[in-house]
Amino acid sequence: MVLEIAVVVIAVCLVLITAGTIPVLLAIRRAVNESHKLIEQVRLQTAPLVHDATQIASDVRNVVKTLEREMPKIGESLDTLRGTAQDIRNFEIMLRERIEKPLVDLTTIIAGVARGLVVFWNALAHRR
Repeated sequence: MVLEIAVVVIAVCLVLITAGTIPVLLAIRRAVNESHKLIEQVRLQTAPLVHDATQIASDVRNVVKTLEREMPKIGESLDTLRGTAQDIRNFEIMLRERIEKPLVDLTTIIAGVARGLVVFWNALAHRR
């Protein structure tokens, strides 16, 4: 009789374990199916992203190559620009030396002569 009870208890335990395992296995199956769908979607979207990334990398590579080719020209242009700026500065200095200083001197002479004429005129006017 104990043996029969033990077999019944074991059978009931196996039925309970099987009944508990079935929903778990069904949930695992659903999760695997969902992960399969997700992996498929990612695979479909990965190809265009990889293509776009490859295209962007190619474009960046082309831009870098163009910059490498143009850098000497840019350097020469900057040197030319610096030279032009220096020439303009030298021209400004030359204008100041050749035109501004003589004009200031002439203005000083004219002001002195005018002041002398005013003093002379005032001296003549006060004599009378």
